[in-house]
Amino acid sequence: MNSDQGQPTEPARTAATSRNRLVDLLLGAAPLALAIALGVVPLGVLLLESVELGAYPDFGVVLAGYRAVGSSVYLPVLIRSLAVGIAVTVGCLLIAYPVTYWVANHCPPPLRVAALVTLTLPLWLNYVVLNYSWVWILARGGLLNTVLLETGVVAEPLELLFTELSLAIGFVYIYLPYVILTMYVSMERLDRRLIEAAHDLGAGRIRVFRDVILPETLAGAIAGTLIVYARIAGAFATPEILGGAGNQLIAQLISDAYLQILDYQLAAALSYVFLSVVLLGLAVGVTQRDVREELKQW
Repeated sequence: MNSDQGQPTEPARTAATSRNRLVDLLLGAAPLALAIALGVVPLGVLLLESVELGAYPDFGVVLAGYRAVGSSVYLPVLIRSLAVGIAVTVGCLLIAYPVTYWVANHCPPPLRVAALVTLTLPLWLNYVVLNYSWVWILARGGLLNTVLLETGVVAEPLELLFTELSLAIGFVYIYLPYVILTMYVSMERLDRRLIEAAHDLGAGRIRVFRDVILPETLAGAIAGTLIVYARIAGAFATPEILGGAGNQLIAQLISDAYLQILDYQLAAALSYVFLSVVLLGLAVGVTQRDVREELKQW
């Protein structure tokens, strides 16, 4: 110590700084190592599993799994999974826009928390239980058919379960809360003075939505899309429980390839092709700064 000023000497300050940096490094190394062990390493193993390196330089055999993905059996299911993800995500957005606008701008402030909790209730419940609750509702002897029969609306039970309709209902019910939460944040930040000014200038509701509400909330809508799209397209439980054999998606094919066909190379190749498409969409979405800011909240 410097006896005249009572301050640490330069070597002491340097040593203290070095110790602090070492502590910061050790504190950051643990979660980083865990993230690599749980995220990067499994993806690396999956990539190695998707190719047959022992067959090099015969790339036809090395990439046999990826070649099989393009066959008439697997490629349509992959495309269908991506299409279902797009359709359901769009459906969630169409529902979330008016709902979140009402909650953020017209719902009495004391009731907003209760409204949000009610709208996001599926997030509090088990994913598999949510799917099976719709089996109980949509089955031939389920709640909905019972009500329709008792009221005379139909003469015989409707085939609602294991259809595209039941699949869509299950997806929207489970993933709509994610979109609602994302959209609500954007709607809450929306400046109502812009809407009032547009109305004062003679703009109708459609014009107000197109020129004011949509541009101001588009980043939140894109962020919500990025959050739920991959989860929908790659879901396993919902198509397995509500979709039936005729509505398989990519996750079920991957599971069958691993557990039934025992073709690990094909299963890994299917996983990587799907992952690559999803990451490409994510990369395009996060190029916008406003979208990145919305995603940071998650």
